[in-house]
Amino acid sequence: MGRWLALAALMAAVAVAAPAPGLLLVAFVTVGYGTVTRLWTHFGVRRVTYERRLSSDRAVAGDSLTLDVSIWNRKPLPLPWVAADDLVTDGLEIRERPVMDRDNELLMRRVMHNAWALAWYERVVRHFHLDAVSRGVYDFGPVRIQVRDILGRDAADEEHELPARLVVSPRTLPVRRAETGAAPMGDRRARSSLFADPALYGGVRPFQAGDPLRQVHWRATARLGSVVSRRYEPARGQQVVLAVDVQTVDGPQGQVYWDEDAFEALCVAAASLSRRLLDDGASVGVAAPSFTGTPQRLAWLPPRASAGQMGAVGALLARIGPVSSGAFEGLLTWLTRSVPPGTTVMVLTARSPARYLPVLRRLALSGYAVELITLGADGAEHASMARRSGFAAAAARLGAHRADAGWREADALLVGV
Repeated sequence: MGRWLALAALMAAVAVAAPAPGLLLVAFVTVGYGTVTRLWTHFGVRRVTYERRLSSDRAVAGDSLTLDVSIWNRKPLPLPWVAADDLVTDGLEIRERPVMDRDNELLMRRVMHNAWALAWYERVVRHFHLDAVSRGVYDFGPVRIQVRDILGRDAADEEHELPARLVVSPRTLPVRRAETGAAPMGDRRARSSLFADPALYGGVRPFQAGDPLRQVHWRATARLGSVVSRRYEPARGQQVVLAVDVQTVDGPQGQVYWDEDAFEALCVAAASLSRRLLDDGASVGVAAPSFTGTPQRLAWLPPRASAGQMGAVGALLARIGPVSSGAFEGLLTWLTRSVPPGTTVMVLTARSPARYLPVLRRLALSGYAVELITLGADGAEHASMARRSGFAAAAARLGAHRADAGWREADALLVGV
């Protein structure tokens, strides 16, 4: 500012001495421009409010969401040019911004750029659409706000965190059996149970030591002349853990190349099976040797049958990636310390299960029910290999009407092809 004043004073002195009225006018314009620029420099980003609003923070792959971005100049100083660079996770497609530059500092983020000219106290809202979002976790922020003067020179800038997250779960499809007469998954009854279901009344039996008094059937006792207790059927709830083999290509663990379509098909199959099992009354959990953005090396969701379990399953499957965080055999061994015997371990894989069949055999000998669901071009061969080893196994594919349907267009998960 001092240089602007010095230059203006010099021009004014020369204009008075000359005399040169035109130069005097330039001096006055210079003083005015310097003053206004100082205002934009000191007050440009003050009381400027940037807001971002998603129609939902959770979605399913293929959904369309709306994103509203607003800028509000809450002061009497107009802003001839104000811009906001909002960083978003790479892979999010915005209809109105088909091309977004990559951020130089955060390489996994794209820049959603917006610019406005705002009058005093003006508020502008822009509407964007996120079409057919893909499975994953998308983070928004930070936001960089810049203000320029009337000549386009940078006047002020500021950065705000404004964190937001969009979790996109994989699609779920109807699960169908290819073989007629086969029991649908989740319909198998438990052979035995340590617990009884009070909703399944099964008659009466003679009173036994240790029976609570509230279990005594007093009317039947009076009628029969001896003390009898109510008898209930054992609980039928099945506990299933879906063990997802995220590695889609044979090779060493942690390899950084994979089959993208095969991995997405695994996620769709896991979500579809989870919904089917939960609808049938089973307790469902998910495990995978994958990082999920936390310090834990394994993705793990304990089995539950609650109403919110499907949302938790979808959120976990949204966070896993195709790079394995450890050997799949290690995950299967770890499950023996996390769930009790009697649990069904349902393995989902898109590669040959040969290397971890010995671990599955130890699981079966320890009292766990083991099933395999194999996907991919060689799924039938891999399922046959597992059956020859004594395991229940079935090949599956996405698409009941079209055998070549991808995970985006599939209309069902067909099991037993």
